[in-house]
Amino acid sequence: MTTDQMMSLYGDNVVLLEEYYKQFKEDPSSLTKDWIDFFQELERTSFSNNGSNGGGFNGNGYVNYTSTEHRKDSSLSDFGIINLLNAYRRQGHLAANLDPLGINKPNREFIDLKIKALKESDLDTEVDSGIANLGKTKLKNVIDWFEKTYCGSIGCEHYYLVNDEEREWLQNRMEPLANNDPISKKTALRLFEKLYQADSFENFLAKKFVGKKRFSLEGGETMIPMLDTLVEEAGGHKMDALVIGMAHRGRLNVLVNIIRKPAGLIFAEFEEKLNPGQLGYADVKYHLGYSNHVMTHYGKEVKLSLAFNPSHLEAVDPVIFGSVRARQEMAKDTDRSKFMPVAIHGDAAFAGQGVVAETLNMMNLEGYTVGGTFHIVINNQIGFTTLPSESRSTLYATDLAKGFQVPIFHVNGDDPEAAYRVTKLALEYRQKFKKDVIIDLICYRRLGHNETDEPSFTQPQMYDIIKKHPKTISLYEQRLLQRGDITPEEIQFIKDGIAQGLEDSFQQAKEKDTRITVDTLGGVWSRYTKEPLDSDVHTELLQQQLGGIVKAVTTLPEGYTANPKHIKVLEDRKKMGAGELPIDWGFAEALSFGSILENGFPIRLGGQDAQRGTFSHRHATLSDIVNGKKLTLLNHISDKQAKIEIVNSSLSEYSCLGFEYGFSLADPSSLVMWEAQFGDFANNAQVIFDQFISSSEIKWQRMSGLVCLLPHGYEGQGPEHSSARLERFLQLCALDNIQVANLTTPAQYFHILRRQILQSFRKPLIIMTPKSLLRLKDAASSLEDITTGAFKKILPDPVAKPEKVEKLLFCSGKVYYDLRKAIDNQKLENVAVVRIEQLYPFPENHIKQMITSYGKLKKFVWVQEEPKNQGAWFFVRDRIEALMPENKRLHYAGRSEFPSPACGHVVTHLKEQEDLVKDALS
Repeated sequence: MTTDQMMSLYGDNVVLLEEYYKQFKEDPSSLTKDWIDFFQELERTSFSNNGSNGGGFNGNGYVNYTSTEHRKDSSLSDFGIINLLNAYRRQGHLAANLDPLGINKPNREFIDLKIKALKESDLDTEVDSGIANLGKTKLKNVIDWFEKTYCGSIGCEHYYLVNDEEREWLQNRMEPLANNDPISKKTALRLFEKLYQADSFENFLAKKFVGKKRFSLEGGETMIPMLDTLVEEAGGHKMDALVIGMAHRGRLNVLVNIIRKPAGLIFAEFEEKLNPGQLGYADVKYHLGYSNHVMTHYGKEVKLSLAFNPSHLEAVDPVIFGSVRARQEMAKDTDRSKFMPVAIHGDAAFAGQGVVAETLNMMNLEGYTVGGTFHIVINNQIGFTTLPSESRSTLYATDLAKGFQVPIFHVNGDDPEAAYRVTKLALEYRQKFKKDVIIDLICYRRLGHNETDEPSFTQPQMYDIIKKHPKTISLYEQRLLQRGDITPEEIQFIKDGIAQGLEDSFQQAKEKDTRITVDTLGGVWSRYTKEPLDSDVHTELLQQQLGGIVKAVTTLPEGYTANPKHIKVLEDRKKMGAGELPIDWGFAEALSFGSILENGFPIRLGGQDAQRGTFSHRHATLSDIVNGKKLTLLNHISDKQAKIEIVNSSLSEYSCLGFEYGFSLADPSSLVMWEAQFGDFANNAQVIFDQFISSSEIKWQRMSGLVCLLPHGYEGQGPEHSSARLERFLQLCALDNIQVANLTTPAQYFHILRRQILQSFRKPLIIMTPKSLLRLKDAASSLEDITTGAFKKILPDPVAKPEKVEKLLFCSGKVYYDLRKAIDNQKLENVAVVRIEQLYPFPENHIKQMITSYGKLKKFVWVQEEPKNQGAWFFVRDRIEALMPENKRLHYAGRSEFPSPACGHVVTHLKEQEDLVKDALS
C-alpha cells in the first residue's frame, strides 16, 4: 500500500476511498495499477470466508469485520460500514441532541443516508467492531453503540484533527463506554448539590434584591457543576491553580459557589455598604474578582482566581493567559501542568470578538504558550437581543477554533451528567497534549439580558418556549429519583441545607454589618506599598557591575558565527562601555537590562520584532549565520543573575498587550515590558489601556508595573508611523494611576527602567520612545550619565545663562533637538529650552523651581510636533500656566489642528517642522 493509499483510509478521505472502490468495481481500467492491486488485496484479506480480520478498518480508524458469506452486491463490500462508522465520528455531532429547548433539531440527514445504504441483512451481520466492551457483535448493535457515543447529549468535533494520536486517543476514551460511563451515587448527589446551589442562589438574590441587576445564570446553571468538576479533577491531576476569566453573566454565582467568596460580601456589594473612609470599588459587583484556596476530595488544595473584568467581554482572555504564564515561570512549571487558564465565553462574544482568535493563536507560540487553555462557552443561543443567525456565519459559535486543531465538545445544558463526563475528558486531553480544548455548553437564558430587560420584545417565540421549559434542576431531580438508589429524603436534605446556608449568610451579614472588603497586596504583592514614596530611588550603575555587564554583552562565545554587522555593533558597544564612544539608546538599554538582571530581577520583553528591534537598534538576540541558533548575551552575565526573555510576538497588539499586563499582575518582581512596533499601532490595544492598565487600581485595587514602549516622533513617515497618540494617555491620567514619559536621552531611558523595578510600588509606565534619536549623535549620553545621577523629571537648558533668558520654551521629546539646533545656529542667548521628560505625574515642583531660576522671563511657549488638537498641549497648558506669574499666559507653537496624526509627504513635513521652530523662536 502506498503512502497516499494509507492516508486515504483516514478522516474525510474515506468518502473518496469509497468512490475509488466504486470505480474499481465498475471500471478497473480507470484506476492506476497501484489502486487496482490495493483493492484486490483488500478484498482477499477483508472478505475471506475464513473470518480473517486482516486489512480491515479497526477502532482507531479501521473497522475489522467478517461475514459468513461474501456478497459482492452487499453494501458491506462497498465500504459501507467503514464510511458509516467514520460518519458518526466525523458528523455525528450534527445528529446529537444538543439544544435543551428543541429549537434547533438534530440533523440526521448525513448519518441516515449511510444507514439507508445498508440492507436489512447487513444489520444482522456479525462484525468485529474493534471497540473495547463491544467486540464482535451484530452491525445494528455497533450502530446503536455509536448512536449513544456521538448522537446523545454530547456532540464531539474531533475528526478533523490532523494528529492521529490525538484523534485516536479521544475515540479510545469515548467509544469503549459510549460516552456514557457510569455515574456513582456520590457523584450524582454532588452534581445535584452544585446545580441546586446555582439555582437557589439566583432565586435568593431575586427575592432579596428586587430589581437589581445581577446578570443571572438562570438557564445555564449546569456551568456550576461543570466548574466544580473541573476544580475537583484539577486536584486529581495535582494542579496548583486555575485562573478563570469570564464576562458578567453568572459571575456572582461562580464567585459564591465555585470560588467560595462569602455570600455576605456579595450582599454587602448589593447594598453598596462601604467601609468608613474607603474610596471603594469603582466598578460594579458583577465585574469583580476574587481568589481562594479550595481543598478537593483528592486531598490536593487548588488555588482559584477569578480575574476582574470589564464589560469588554473577551478582553480578559489574554490577561489570564499572561497571569498563568507568570505563575508557571515563577513556580518553574516547565511542563505547564500545574497552572491552567480557564476562559469562559459567551457564544456571541466567542464568534464576534477578534481577540478570541488572537489569543487562540498563542496556544503553540514559544513565548506565550501556557500548555493549553480550558475553554467553556456558555451558549445562551442569543447575544443580548441578537440571534445566532444574525451574529455569525457559521453553524456553531465555536467553529472559529477548528483552524487551531483543537477538539470541541458540544453538550446539552440540561444534562449535567454529560457535562460532567465531557469536563473530565477535556481536562485529561489538555493535560496529556498541552493544547486548548473547548466545551460548548448549549443552554439558554431564562431572563433577559439583565433582570430589568424584557426578552419577549424581540424573541417572543423563543421566550414562550423558555417560559414553558422546566428548569434543569427539576429535570435532574426527576432523573435521580428514577435511578432507584437515591431517595427523596436525600434530595430534600441537600435542598434544606443550601436554603438554610443562604439565609444564615444573609442574616449574619446584617447582624455584623458586613462591609465591602478589598483583598489586595497579599501574597507576592505583600512587600509593595500602595502609594508612591516622595524620595527617588538610586538608579546609577555601580562601577563594580559595569565591567562584567559590558564584557558579557559584547563578547561572543567561541564557535559562534555572528553577522559581520553585529560584530561591528558589539565592537562599538565595547568602546561605549570603556567611555571611548558616546552611549546610544540600544546600549543604554542593554546596560540597564544587565544591571537589573544582576540585581536579581527577571525581565520579560514582548513585541513584534522585539529581539532585534524594529529600528535595528536593540540586537539583544543574535542569530548564528551558519546554523541560525539564537543567542541572548544578556543571559550570560553571571551565575547568580536573573534571566531575560525577549519574545518576538505574533502580529497582534490587543492580545499581546493583554498578555503582558496579565503577566505583570502575577509577578511584580519582574520587569515586564511590551513594545509596539510603532507607537501608532497601540491603537489596536486601546481596550487594554483604557479598561485595565489605566483603571485597574481604582476599579479593582490591582496594581501593575507594566512598561509600554511606544515609538513616537515626527520624521515624515506619515500618519501611521509618527504618533503614539500621547494625548490619549494623558487623558487617562488621574490620581497617580500611571506614569507617562517622553524621553530625550539614552541615560534617561537607562535610569527610568531602573527606577521602575527598584521603587517600592508598582505603577504602569508609558514611554514615548524615539526613532530617529536612536542614532542621533546629539542625543547620545556619556558613561558618566549612566554611572552617576538618577532619572530627571525635567531637563534644564544645558547652555542658557539664566540672567540673559527672556523666553522660556517648554517641550517634550524629539522636537528639543530641532529647537536646540536653531537656537545654536542663531546664537540666541535670550531663549532657554526646558524638556519635560515625565509628563505624568506632572512635575509641578520641578517646573516651578525652574521658572523661578530665571529672573527676566517675558514670554512662555509650549512647543510640540503634534497637531494642536493632539499631543500634550491641552494637558500641560493649565498646569504650566498655574505655575507662571499671574499676568503671563502660555503660548502655543506647533502644527495647526489636523484630523490625522501627520501628513504623508516628507516635503510637507519638513516645511511644517521648520515653521513650528520659527514660530517658537519668533
